[in-house]
Amino acid sequence: MTLLSPELCRQEFLSVRPEDWYLPSSRNLAVVVAEMLVANRPVDPNTVVVEAQSRGLVPAKVNPSTVFDAVQAGWLPESAPILAQRIRDLSAARKLSEAATRLAQRMEVAWTSGVDRADISAAVTEVRRACDEAEQIAADLSVAPPTPMGEFLAVPDERNWLIPGLLERMERIVLTGAEGGGKTVLCTQLATCMAGGVHPFTGDPLGSGNRGIRVLVVDCENSPAQSRRRFKWMIGQVDAARHKAGLSPVDWSQQMFIDMRPAGIDLLSGTDTAWLERAITETAPDLLVLGPLYKLHHANPNDETAARELVWVLDSLRERHGFALLTEAHAGNANDANGDRMMRPLGSSLFRRWPEFGFGLRRSKSDPGGARASVVDVVSWRGSREERSWPSKLHHSHVLPWMPADPEYYDTLPRSA
Repeated sequence: MTLLSPELCRQEFLSVRPEDWYLPSSRNLAVVVAEMLVANRPVDPNTVVVEAQSRGLVPAKVNPSTVFDAVQAGWLPESAPILAQRIRDLSAARKLSEAATRLAQRMEVAWTSGVDRADISAAVTEVRRACDEAEQIAADLSVAPPTPMGEFLAVPDERNWLIPGLLERMERIVLTGAEGGGKTVLCTQLATCMAGGVHPFTGDPLGSGNRGIRVLVVDCENSPAQSRRRFKWMIGQVDAARHKAGLSPVDWSQQMFIDMRPAGIDLLSGTDTAWLERAITETAPDLLVLGPLYKLHHANPNDETAARELVWVLDSLRERHGFALLTEAHAGNANDANGDRMMRPLGSSLFRRWPEFGFGLRRSKSDPGGARASVVDVVSWRGSREERSWPSKLHHSHVLPWMPADPEYYDTLPRSA
């Protein structure tokens, strides 16, 4: 394609080094074409063959028929970036394979003749160098360079709210609490209210009430029967709130989707990650409700490496698909200086720094003391990156399961909500 459209393929062709080509004849031809492109000389099948002849490469090292056969391959110029990346990837793979072969041969000899520290050090250095070279060869050269600061600041700063004053697109929330402390119900309430076009803490319509948010729920803990009962109850609450406001019913099959994985999933494996991305692609959620955290991989919950890999997977999906993420986690068992249970999530400390917002539901001192808490303090265990209208205390209500216990909360809400 470079021989037919050199002006369109120049950059991609020059991103491939001559030594990245596998066949010697291809390498020789690549040198000729690359030098002609750099010199801004006309490039087409005839000029390339003439140049190769002038260098004494025809017919021993460059067969003219190879040049004309390449033209007949019929690749489109638009495919150049993909093909160039493929050639670089294969070159990097050969580099690693050659290094691995040399290392295996060296170790085979060492096992019979003896090995000392110098041999090991030399082998490690060689392998490390090969890995570095392979990484450089396979680097994606299509990635845009850093944005100049002036250009970056010139972009209008517009909020992309899902819930005005509460949640923006692509933000992450982790809810914690004691076992049976109401966090699963609150997650269900947040998800269902958002899908139903009502504010998740007041039940009032969001705007006209027709701006429902698409929600995908991946429940990795509860049984299908448990979740069915909980969502049926919660959807009834939202339907009642909409009816009270004079709004038409929600088509829940268009707004909410659910997949039950009570055994958990392993996002450290390619299989489950691919499955989750397919589910996200097919449902296009604005909000992904996923969790709890400890059932998203099979490694030790305290393992920092596993935690880093998990958040990398989740953040990559979030960046590609543009959804906000809501998940829950169990709170640790430690108490603070006042004897109150700390609400930071159990497991790796990385989860304490990762989300934009982290809130825990802790039984309030004003709670009447029943088997299940009916009044909870909403404790922020992660310093919020921005101010948001989250209530500081919740109590059970007949309108929604959890509603603000502080009447002044309603005064903090944006008028557009």
